[in-house]
Amino acid sequence: MSRARTACTAWPLAWCCPPSEQQQAGPAAAAQCLANGVHAVSNPQDDFRAAVLAALGSAPADLEYGRLHRFSLNGKPSDTAGWCHLFDDGRAGFYGDFRTGLSTVWTATRRELMTPAERADLARRLLQAKADRQQAQQAAWAAEAPRLARLWAQCREPVSSDPVSLYLRHRLALVAGEHLDVPRVLRLHPGLEYHHDGKPAGRWLAMVAAIASPAGELVALHRTWLTPEGRKAPTPGPVKKLSRAAGPVMGGCIRLAWLGDGADPAGAAGGSDRAQAPAGLLGIAEGIETALAARQASGVPTVAAYSAGALAAWRWPPGLHRLVIFADHDPAGAEAADKLRQRARAAGLTVNVMTPTAPGADWCDVWATREAVEVCA
Repeated sequence: MSRARTACTAWPLAWCCPPSEQQQAGPAAAAQCLANGVHAVSNPQDDFRAAVLAALGSAPADLEYGRLHRFSLNGKPSDTAGWCHLFDDGRAGFYGDFRTGLSTVWTATRRELMTPAERADLARRLLQAKADRQQAQQAAWAAEAPRLARLWAQCREPVSSDPVSLYLRHRLALVAGEHLDVPRVLRLHPGLEYHHDGKPAGRWLAMVAAIASPAGELVALHRTWLTPEGRKAPTPGPVKKLSRAAGPVMGGCIRLAWLGDGADPAGAAGGSDRAQAPAGLLGIAEGIETALAARQASGVPTVAAYSAGALAAWRWPPGLHRLVIFADHDPAGAEAADKLRQRARAAGLTVNVMTPTAPGADWCDVWATREAVEVCA
């Protein structure tokens, strides 16, 4: 029967034998522990798996000591973003998410209860395990890079009235005479296969966006499946998906604009009297469509972070002096914007956080009203 763990009796201090012997020792080990004045606890595998499950929302069904496990975090068989490693003796392990860069150490005994020798041994093993994990991740990224490059090469730059241009005009509610320059980091794939539950589920046209690392390297592709009329395709699952990564995705963005890009005066509300954006200014929003809408409304060159978490972790380019964060009006958007704002201000940047007035609204909603947004200095 599983017993609740107390702070001072977690293995290995509680158990008188290592995990490999606990199954054989069973009640005898527990009895010996009680004779020594301590209490038996659950198996370290169970405790470690519970910690992984609580933090990541998923965990391997079968955990083996001393093995790096890869597992799905989104329920899809093809996903291997989750990882965990429980050391041979069950004293410690660590786990995380390759997609977000999360990495957490778990110990069966609180560190303040360890001896200096135990803490030194733990640090040594964690360092070695980290090196092994990084080597495995680098190998996975290297294997993915050619596939991403091939898929990107299959895409073509959008032209007027093609599905990508039509889709963006629909999303931004543009009417005849309103101009939109589609950034070159957005391309059209003529027939991209869609996978659902690990199996092919059809092919559709797709808008493909390049996600670049802070160094400018292609690290992932964001895909939106479309109909020939520029509407979202009837996919059996999410119509937007992120590809597997060929490098660290967090910190990167979709460079719909970049430093040195002036705002298009004719493309922003207010007409041709709107001034060019000053040097050293850049905006950021969560999604592709919201970033383009924010630029239309404000005239500020704006990148897309592709998610709230990525916005919070974004690494701005050297030479940036002023940052405008176009936040969504929801809890996740507000939290992400505040995290980025704090980091940017601590680094000496001038930061403006712009949020739509209506709860739940984003910058597509603002632009739909043709509201011109003035970004104050």
